[in-house]
Amino acid sequence: MNRRIAVLSALTLSLLLSACSKDKDETVTGDAQAETSAQVQDDDTPAGEAPAPQLKYWPLLGPMVAGSYTGVCMRTPGTDTTDATITVGADGKASANGLAIDFRDAHNITLQRMANGKGGHGTSAMLHMNSAQEGAMMLSGIDGTASIERDDKGFLCTQVAATGKLNTQPLHQVLASLINGKKQTLSCGDIKNPLVRRDADVEIDGSVIKVGDASFDMKLASTETVNIDDAGLGMTLLLVMPDARSVQLAYDGAGKLGMASARNTAGSTLTCASKE
Repeated sequence: MNRRIAVLSALTLSLLLSACSKDKDETVTGDAQAETSAQVQDDDTPAGEAPAPQLKYWPLLGPMVAGSYTGVCMRTPGTDTTDATITVGADGKASANGLAIDFRDAHNITLQRMANGKGGHGTSAMLHMNSAQEGAMMLSGIDGTASIERDDKGFLCTQVAATGKLNTQPLHQVLASLINGKKQTLSCGDIKNPLVRRDADVEIDGSVIKVGDASFDMKLASTETVNIDDAGLGMTLLLVMPDARSVQLAYDGAGKLGMASARNTAGSTLTCASKE
């Protein structure tokens, strides 16, 4: 297992345990053949080596977040209302009243879709550049808010009707072509007995993720969380089911599954990693 997957495994297991310890959930379609990787230069890549592959997610994410978002807006910092529209293109370029940021270079993207308790779901998207000075954006179909900022200056809008479009599709459908479901055998251990390892198959059959003997239907998830890290050098998908069971898959920039974990209602967590 390479260094990125090893670090990712530790971080994402922490997220998994946190998500499943709560009493309640907090809460593609696309072209199935869309490219899943592109070449970018990694800061850690030694001279002379090929750059690390990067997930090519914008053709899938772009149409989901694109739109013109306006409502009751204020300029930040401050509390005075102002006329503003946050415009996001499918190419990742966003602007608002002269403030412009290209989010194709976002260092981290977090997408979350949660059941709203009324038979529906709400989805939010948070995009962060390398630093606050470079910018961030948030769009929420959960509470109808949108914001964009750079260097502590920006706009915050509430009562934004256009954010409702984010709620249209489950995240696993939007990003389907990035979720590699081909069966593979990983080396697994139970968190209650981490020194004992065994092989388990991990695959996606239709909408069902299978980790060993455990099955999780993505269509029934009460919470979906997707993290795209290091500008696409890694991606994790976390699903929490209505019965508090959960499953997580982690991919590298080439779209290869490197880690999987599954937690049952008894609190047992199976953590699996690539054998390579």
